[in-house]
Amino acid sequence: MLAALVLAATVVLPPAQGSEFARVLEILDGTQLFIEARQAKVNETALSPQQISTQNSRGQLLFRSGAAARINRFTQLRLGKSCFLLAKGQVLISGKENGCTKSMRLSSRGTTYLIDLNEDGTVDVIVLEGTVQVENLTNTEQSSVQSSEHFDLLGDLLAAINAYRQLAGKPTFPAIPETIQDAINPYGLMLINAMRKARGCFHGGSNGVPSPFDFVKLPKGWSVLGEVLGCPAEPGAWDPKTVARMLWESPPHRRIVFDSGKPSSISCVWATAQHSKDTEAMVCLSLGGDKANIPQSPSSPLLIRAGYRFRFSDDGKVLASFKLSPDDYNTILKGPLFSGFATTLPHLDILYRYIFDTFKGVDLPGPIISSTPN
Repeated sequence: MLAALVLAATVVLPPAQGSEFARVLEILDGTQLFIEARQAKVNETALSPQQISTQNSRGQLLFRSGAAARINRFTQLRLGKSCFLLAKGQVLISGKENGCTKSMRLSSRGTTYLIDLNEDGTVDVIVLEGTVQVENLTNTEQSSVQSSEHFDLLGDLLAAINAYRQLAGKPTFPAIPETIQDAINPYGLMLINAMRKARGCFHGGSNGVPSPFDFVKLPKGWSVLGEVLGCPAEPGAWDPKTVARMLWESPPHRRIVFDSGKPSSISCVWATAQHSKDTEAMVCLSLGGDKANIPQSPSSPLLIRAGYRFRFSDDGKVLASFKLSPDDYNTILKGPLFSGFATTLPHLDILYRYIFDTFKGVDLPGPIISSTPN
């Protein structure tokens, strides 16, 4: 049950459309491909927001969009609505399917591209054919991923709360600056972990957890106005529409979250259950702050054309760009995301045609007829 103290709400990742499910088409090098913690089999389907991971195995997936993904060894991704979230490893996409890292969204226009999360935190995006648009996630979206929260739930929760705010004749809550969310995440996770350990529900300021009014340090002009909890519960007990409806139907919560003009924004940390014996819980803080700083303007999208590799920092800044050589293509085509697979890729012929027409010295399997006249 939602605890009846001072406030409510939410943050987080983008609403979406795309990677709602993925079917396992092929598993190579053993059987170490998993859906959540369960070993997966060929033709098994994973549904958003489930996690697909490999250990010392590789695999190929088919998305609803018709695009395919090949995942390398020791890779971890989570299905979403607007994109899949790559948290570790390397994935190759063939077709129109969007990928996300914790700081970027990669929008494919029906192409072949590769995302590689390096051990030093940098990210390589390699476009083998076609074009990929790269956008930095908004500050709120990025913060939610960094704190390993369930971005689909949080995005839907923000939308559900804002729908009730519109019914109340109040403006919707916007995204908040990254510095604000970064200041809130440690407190939210601390309280959630304490509630999980105690298997009970309590607010900050008790049971060894400091009050958010004392612990959360915000920039000048910002303040914590209140707190609402989603107490530890069995997996699936909470969903965005249920949480928003309970807040709306509770007179004290409705007055503060939907009717009051004091809060200028809302931020949540939502920890989902990772297995059947785990619990899920959330902590939401209402905030007063400088409305002139909400939301921050997104940076302009970056277009990466075929034949280029871009390296990004952990927070999505461009570090370097490189033009691919024939040797680069040979290395990739002979590497773990191409070699050994029996299942073909949707855009493989288009990729081979592009390579044949553009480069000399790339070893392609079988005869390729040029599309350009001699």
